[in-house]
Amino acid sequence: MTSQTLEQTNRPAQALEARVTFLNERKLPAVIVARPGERLDDLLQTAREPLQALRRRYGAVLFRGFGLTTAEEFQRAAALSFASGLRDYLGGVSPRGQVMAGVYESTQMAAPIRIPQHNEMSYLPDPPRELAFFCETEPLHGGETPLADSRAIYALIPEAVRSVFEQAGIAYNRYLYGPRWNVHHRTRNKLVKLHTSWMAAFATQDPAVVEKAVAETEGTVTWDREEGAKIKQRLPAVRVHPETGEKLWFNQVNTFVHTPHSAGLLHWLLFRIAYPNPFRRPFHATLGDGRAIPFALSDAVHDAIESATVKFKWQRGDLLVVDNFLVTHGRMPYKGPRRILVAIH
Repeated sequence: MTSQTLEQTNRPAQALEARVTFLNERKLPAVIVARPGERLDDLLQTAREPLQALRRRYGAVLFRGFGLTTAEEFQRAAALSFASGLRDYLGGVSPRGQVMAGVYESTQMAAPIRIPQHNEMSYLPDPPRELAFFCETEPLHGGETPLADSRAIYALIPEAVRSVFEQAGIAYNRYLYGPRWNVHHRTRNKLVKLHTSWMAAFATQDPAVVEKAVAETEGTVTWDREEGAKIKQRLPAVRVHPETGEKLWFNQVNTFVHTPHSAGLLHWLLFRIAYPNPFRRPFHATLGDGRAIPFALSDAVHDAIESATVKFKWQRGDLLVVDNFLVTHGRMPYKGPRRILVAIH
């Protein structure tokens, strides 16, 4: 390739890079603001490779001011961003409703609950590569989607703590309720909205379909007398980015394990009272060999993640595209209306 050809190839990337601004010192996310009359579809199509390079560099790109208003427009923009179609949210632990093909509510968890930072579905061996979020209704009070760089988290966790997780791995335990769930459990879940059923999670009424899907992801499933599914998956705590080769803190210890320090003493106590059996909780994790994760280890992870986390305020019409391996996300508590949609790839 001649120097002139190389310069021509790099020109679109340089032009796009020149437009990037940031909302904070951590440069997370990178922000591209619409120019007068600019269509988001055109930008996503003509600058696909430079945009992918931006995501690999910064982990997340926020498109602002492009006038997205509907789920249909978001569906098209997400498909263009991913370049290879939208993935169904199957086997996930989070309760969420489907809006249309490939587009879901970000979560149905109650507004006062803070959702800790996590890489989406990192309790599966084949998690989504990228996520797209769309702000259909901006929250007025709280409701931010915090972000944290998985590379920074890895570096911030003390080496002694990392080594325990890297050697042992993590065993994820998920409980998805079945058709015979008793009245007490149903009533409790209407209040906290933490549980989802295996029928909803796997879009089936057939337990054999669940067993097959779990086996394909190298997990195990057992059934209780209420026909609930207890799913177990053992995975590494640290993974390598599939393109850059960087080491990443990539797991959901922060969401599957609660301590008085991470959740607050009152919330921790209420959670323990509501779910005394850890293997009947919506989610629970141990070290890969089955040992309980000591609070000290979990709290060290929590503190590292908090140190790396930044927040930004949503604006109506925002599109946020995230490399799921490079960046974690969560949700702050909120009051009033809020509607964030999500698509995964």
